Amino acid sequence: MTVGESLDGLLRRWWDQHAPGAAARAAIRVVDVEVIRLGRPGLVDVVAEMDGRLGHAVLAIFGPKDRLRLLGTVEEPTLGTVEDADGAGIVADALHDADAVRLLLEAVEGRSPAARPRGRRAVSVVRDDAEAIVLAVDRRVTLTVFPWLARGPHPGMALLAGLDEAGFNHLAAPIAFWRRAGRDLGVVQELLAGASSGWALAMSSLRDLIASGVPPQDAGGDFAAESFALGTMTARMHVALDRAFGRRTGDVVAWVDAVGRGLNAAGPNGRRDAGLLEELRRSGLHPPTIRTHGDFHLGRTARTDHGWVLADSMPGGTAEGSEEPVYRSPLADVADFTRSLHHAAAVAAAERGPVSAHARLGDLAAAWEARNRRAFVAAYLATPGIGGLVPADRRVVRRLLGLFELALAARYRQSPRGAA
Repeated sequence: MTVGESLDGLLRRWWDQHAPGAAARAAIRVVDVEVIRLGRPGLVDVVAEMDGRLGHAVLAIFGPKDRLRLLGTVEEPTLGTVEDADGAGIVADALHDADAVRLLLEAVEGRSPAARPRGRRAVSVVRDDAEAIVLAVDRRVTLTVFPWLARGPHPGMALLAGLDEAGFNHLAAPIAFWRRAGRDLGVVQELLAGASSGWALAMSSLRDLIASGVPPQDAGGDFAAESFALGTMTARMHVALDRAFGRRTGDVVAWVDAVGRGLNAAGPNGRRDAGLLEELRRSGLHPPTIRTHGDFHLGRTARTDHGWVLADSMPGGTAEGSEEPVYRSPLADVADFTRSLHHAAAVAAAERGPVSAHARLGDLAAAWEARNRRAFVAAYLATPGIGGLVPADRRVVRRLLGLFELALAARYRQSPRGAA
């Protein structure tokens, strides 16, 4: 397939599928093209500038008599037709066809067709959104492809590689990184057996608690042991990130000033919050900072047959809208997670109706949150190696957690969405 008007039309239709209505407003500039596979089916990988973003389209070319094995619920898998040395071809988004995904996986893994397992392999869609398309293949691996690319290395892939190289084994091990011209296009990882989302398991625990009406420690679905294990995993992640990317020195006064600007002094906790900020301001602390996970919550974790794992490294320790890593106290990740526990408790209570009408629901949810918060933080602080990254004085740790939780509260007051 030649780069020209036909490719522009194919990309425009691909763009309209991924951002409806945007394709009519701006020009497309092809940045990079790689022919991954000649013939039928053929594979062509294209990176193009699309209204200030780098779109990444994997195109599959089928013969007129080929039958597509569609994935997902896409309404129109085909993007158009082309003529090349192999004659007429029908072009489709490769990630919406099971056979094309299999061929793409072989190319990314660097395996020859001779190593291909016999028979057709099971391919299923795990995730399909603007951030990533994740496909499970043959119950063996997942193939993640980014439809929109960072200008350089993908922050999440840098974090994943750093953790893996530092010996952090609470993750789906990367098998092959798909990179070209300094950009991360995707990754192949081992498929974790029996994985269940941390958010889903926490919600099951809360629903069991609310249905039983007993204290959380007496409920059949008590989550505290899992929170303890998650605290240990999180601390190990931070020790590995420190090893992988090094540390810097933070400035508590600067953090206090940033939070103070968004503080609601007239709110119900205004005086208490102001007192916390003043205590920290006077402390003159300069604690270590590291490249953290960023936006770390229950939904980023999963329980497998072998324990808890980091299921999603996509934030990569960068600020929203930026590709540059942000160094912050590892306790900021801890605050992200404790807020997630709070959010889960609030959602579960709200499922049963207004908490004001069922005061017992609010009490049970609050007890669950407090119990799991204690378990998570206790395990985190008891993990070997974490002592060099957080203050030894537990009172200071509590104040710093309070500071980061204030920052989160201010952020989500301004955001229409809460974190899972």
